[in-house]
Amino acid sequence: MNEQRERTDEELRGAWADFNAEDAAESARDARPQGPADRDQHPWAAPGWATVLALLIVPMALTYGCLAPMATDSCGPDNCSQALNDALAGVFLALCATVFGTPVMLLTSWVLPRRKRFAVARRALAWCALLPPVTVLLMVNNLPQ
Repeated sequence: MNEQRERTDEELRGAWADFNAEDAAESARDARPQGPADRDQHPWAAPGWATVLALLIVPMALTYGCLAPMATDSCGPDNCSQALNDALAGVFLALCATVFGTPVMLLTSWVLPRRKRFAVARRALAWCALLPPVTVLLMVNNLPQ
């Protein structure tokens, strides 16, 4: 009876191992360390969010940045302080970076290969693309008198 019981136990263990072999192989495949050539899980996340935020922020930055020279209406072009003129020159440079740099950085973040090796560069480019329009908004809101 013990021999029959041991055989049954061995058969049950074998059946259990066969049944769970596929799950074990799948978990071993998922547990292996990923290298730089492996695909990124969510390559669209950072460029997608940055693009949505850029679609909201860039029009505001362009509007306020283009209206910023109206700050010289009260003092005239010749009687304004040097600090105001320097700040407006900075706003103009940030506007140029917004118009030319932001689309280039966003496009580059979208077209980078979908590998782990480029994940950091993709995120950095996507989020740095928002710096020029945010700079324009901050500079316009802090124009000197």
